[in-house]
Amino acid sequence: MAAVFSDLHEDLLECIFKSLNGDNRTFKSLTVVSKQFLSITNRVRYSVTITDETIPFLPRLFHRFPNIISLHLTLLSKILEEVEALLTLISTFPLRITSLNLSNGLFTKLIPVPANGLIALSKTLKNLRSLTLYRLLHYEKKDLFLIADCFPLLEELNLRYPRVCVSQDFIIDDNDPLLALPNLRKMDLSGNHIKDPFINFLRHSCKVLRVVMIIDRIIGEIGKNRQYDRSDIIYL
Repeated sequence: MAAVFSDLHEDLLECIFKSLNGDNRTFKSLTVVSKQFLSITNRVRYSVTITDETIPFLPRLFHRFPNIISLHLTLLSKILEEVEALLTLISTFPLRITSLNLSNGLFTKLIPVPANGLIALSKTLKNLRSLTLYRLLHYEKKDLFLIADCFPLLEELNLRYPRVCVSQDFIIDDNDPLLALPNLRKMDLSGNHIKDPFINFLRHSCKVLRVVMIIDRIIGEIGKNRQYDRSDIIYL
């Protein structure tokens, strides 16, 4: 009977801790209460942020939080080769990540899209549903096709606020294949140089796409009377 009560007690605590939605400050307070609380908070922690300071402790971090599904990498002082190596290292762990955020600080080194690192991650992150790249050096059409090849199950893709953008970044050619992201529902291209033909290309490629965000886009040569091929999509 005592064992049954203990199991029920643990399940109840786990439900309560889950309702906290992973609030870091609250979890930190709970971990010092008891070993039981520490064990439960470790199990219900689903999101982790990796900074330069935490990189040396990755094995310990991933062992402590076995149920991580969301990973946020904040790059403060890394060059491209170091970012590629970090992503390759992460790919060696048996993670079940469904959401990945790779962001660069405003006053840090200019990091382009880490193609080799994404390819390495694609070998293990088979179920990635959301990918965000924020304030990297530059995004262009070839990056989009690479991402589609690596993570075909994506439902949300954000390529936001590059440091540099030019009018040729997302020019569609007649021989371009359709974008192989059949599950994509939301896309954020804020801060990029986007023209109407590319938006229509997205709509033809991604049949379930519902939201396209292009806040602060560099418009270029776009007509005032825009006509898109699908009216069921919200753009912001």
